[in-house]
Amino acid sequence: MKDSVKDVAQRFPLMRSALPGPAQSPLANMLRGTHTQWNADNAKLTAGHADLAELMHSARALGGELMKAQLAYLWPKADAHSLALAQSLGVALWLTEMLLFLREDAGEGRMLLPRDSMRKHMVEAEQLTTGKHDFALRRQGEQLAAQSMKILQGSAPLGLTAPLHLRYRLRWTMLYAGFILQEMQRDPKAPFIHPTLSFKDRLLLLKNTLFIRSTSKQAGGSCGSGGCST
Repeated sequence: MKDSVKDVAQRFPLMRSALPGPAQSPLANMLRGTHTQWNADNAKLTAGHADLAELMHSARALGGELMKAQLAYLWPKADAHSLALAQSLGVALWLTEMLLFLREDAGEGRMLLPRDSMRKHMVEAEQLTTGKHDFALRRQGEQLAAQSMKILQGSAPLGLTAPLHLRYRLRWTMLYAGFILQEMQRDPKAPFIHPTLSFKDRLLLLKNTLFIRSTSKQAGGSCGSGGCST
């Protein structure tokens, strides 16, 4: 049965929040289920991923290409560098959402963790469907979260170069994704967690969204609960 728009929106909260999704935009088409290429690539996820290379291919095809196309739709004059940053951001957000919904996806038949890494860490598929937590699974999740954080940090300059009407949504989403990825690396119950922001954390993220530190628009930066630097 086809997922509802609400279900899809709940599954991809970060990509949905990163950029506006006006009607007929790539993001809006994805949420409605009318994005043909997205649907085709998403259907392939039932086969899972043999290794990290296959996982990254899915992240680029689904998250990366969607965010790149969405930025191009909203900002027709975006240069190649900005579009590449949007693609990196999409990869990082897709991977973050994959970790957030690992158990839910497994329950629907999508085992998205790389199988070779699962064997290396002695993680069983049943753990993903039942939410059975152990150190080995946490370690695998930590490694993916750390790699996702590096990709997210590389996309941080987009928070400075994007047009003003897009900039603050991008910054907030980068900061929030950084917060989630940090929790994925330090919460003993990870990856079966859905981190929420405390009131204090929200104020801190708001402050760092509005007053972001800047060193270079070309070099990579860092994102986390303390803010983003670019």
